[in-house]
Parts: sequence; structure tokens; C-alpha cells
Amino acid sequence: MNDACKTGDISESIFATQALRRGWWVYTSNGHARPADAIVVRPPMRPVSIQIKTASVYPDRDDTYGVMVCRGKGPVKVSYVQGDFDILAAWLPDVEKFVFWRFDEIADKKKIYYSPRRHRQPDNWDLLESPFADIITPHVTCPTCQ
Repeated sequence: MNDACKTGDISESIFATQALRRGWWVYTSNGHARPADAIVVRPPMRPVSIQIKTASVYPDRDDTYGVMVCRGKGPVKVSYVQGDFDILAAWLPDVEKFVFWRFDEIADKKKIYYSPRRHRQPDNWDLLESPFADIITPHVTCPTCQ
């Protein structure tokens, strides 16, 4: 496994842990060939699909991060398309927080630059709830979780 895959696995594990602590049910895929890395749900809301990335830190650029928002290896990079996932979650390793974007905010891009000084603040977990708070079923409590 290459270093990028290890880094991705670590970010995905951290995401799952933090989401579970916030009361989400977390379902993850096996491997790196899926457009969504995780699906989270907090019944009775509908599931939300998440693509998880690890941001690159650019300390010499006024605390700016780079986040790849495409798939592919080597020189061929392909933008994600509508339906691949609902939310992009970028792990900021130096501050140990996530920052989230809706798919429509990053559509057609291959890389985004982020700075907490100029953009949204990290730990914006509330983005996972709205506009995805559609009620899909009556609230059913998991008997195993009681």
C-alpha cells in the first residue's frame, strides 16, 4: 500500500470515529475504488454519502491548504460528477479537524484551496444535516444500540 493510501485510510478512520461520537451511524466501503468513502445516517434522516480527503498544508502560504477533489492516478485526473457523493470532508492534519463542502460547491474542480482565515471555519459538521435532513422513515431505534 502506498503512502497516499495509508494517509487516506487514517483520515477515513478519524472521520468514522468523529462521526460516531457525534451520533451518526457510519458505513464504509472496502477499498479505494469507490466515489464515496463513507455513508453516514442519523435516523430518521436520509443517508449522506461522504468523500474523504486529506488536505495538504502550505504553511508558507498564509495557512492555506490544498485539497484534491478528483480521482485518478498519475497525470490523468477526472473531476467527480453529480451523484458520486453529497459532501466532501477534508481532514486538516495539522489542526486535527475536518472542514466540509456540499458537492455543488466543488463540482467541476480538480483542486481547491482553503484557508480558515478567508473561508468557512473547520468542524462545520452541521453541513451534514442540512439540506440532507429529509425525513425518510419514521424514527426507529436500533434494538442493538439501546
